[in-house]
Amino acid sequence: RIPAAADRKSAGTHGTSDMKKKKPTSIADMLEAETFHYEPPKKLKRLNGKKRAAAYCRVSTLSEDQELSFDSQVSYYTEMIGRNPDLVLVGIYGDHGFSGLDMSRRKEFQRMLADCEAGLIDIIYVKSISRFSRNAADGLAVMKRLKDLGICVLFEKEGLDSTDPTTEMVLNLYATMAQNESCSLSQNISWAYMRRAQMGNPSRSACFGYRIEKNPGDSFRHWVICEDEAKIVRHIFTMAYQGYTLCEIMRTTPFGRERIKSILQNEAYRGDLLTHKSVQMDYVTKKTIQNDGQHEQVFIEEHHPPIVDPAVFDEVRQYLQGGFLNANSPAQRKTWFAEHPEILARRRNRA
Repeated sequence: RIPAAADRKSAGTHGTSDMKKKKPTSIADMLEAETFHYEPPKKLKRLNGKKRAAAYCRVSTLSEDQELSFDSQVSYYTEMIGRNPDLVLVGIYGDHGFSGLDMSRRKEFQRMLADCEAGLIDIIYVKSISRFSRNAADGLAVMKRLKDLGICVLFEKEGLDSTDPTTEMVLNLYATMAQNESCSLSQNISWAYMRRAQMGNPSRSACFGYRIEKNPGDSFRHWVICEDEAKIVRHIFTMAYQGYTLCEIMRTTPFGRERIKSILQNEAYRGDLLTHKSVQMDYVTKKTIQNDGQHEQVFIEEHHPPIVDPAVFDEVRQYLQGGFLNANSPAQRKTWFAEHPEILARRRNRA
């Protein structure tokens, strides 16, 4: 979807004169993606018959930084457009760390489209079709809308002009190839993750209580106990082992009820590891769901040092599965403690 011109006006970007990196809006943004923007001191209306030119660049991985860095593309397009007496540069837009499959998450791409709707751009330069979009349907829809606005998109690598009627079929083919390439890449990455898991070196991130360390020259990802966090985990399991309910435990920790329940169910705290607990069903939207048999899983015993004694973990899991840790009714608790006097004794010893 191309945003309405009103959305562009509310962005408050007119009058910026320097190249700038936009500040991320969340921790996820800081870790995964950045947006870049450059525009000359003034947005220009059509001047003396010159066409207003913009450029779009997208860098999806760190390995592309050297070849496709935003700074180098600013220099390249500034020089190239500056040499053409029929053009005037109005802006260079860049997204770094965003997939080409989902246009809605690429903030600078959406800002460029809003500028197009506002009548500020006549020509857009892009290195290749895959930089513009790896989603065939969305990419072609945007190109059609830009064509209706009289805006030309020039793809340098393929040498194609989006407004040329003879290139529509070729653009369709290239866009489909770019999407298929993303699909193949997604499948290859999924296979690599599974292969590493089968070799006992899964790619999943460490859970609360652990951090990952890698020794020089060693690709193995070692899970090491983070003692400050591990103290909280041990406290949660100790209280559960003594028969305290989830609500009672919650009042003594910084976590909510569901987070505590998740910790008590996580086999990682007994030293084992289960991979692929969630699965990505759609490589375009990146939406993930709980893995209920849709994808193969790997269970690795004694993958890392345990924070909790395995016997304690297994017993607490039985309490949780039996619903005992959810039983807040005094009558239910009295019956449970009568059936399990050893748990009541642990609780009294704690008190």
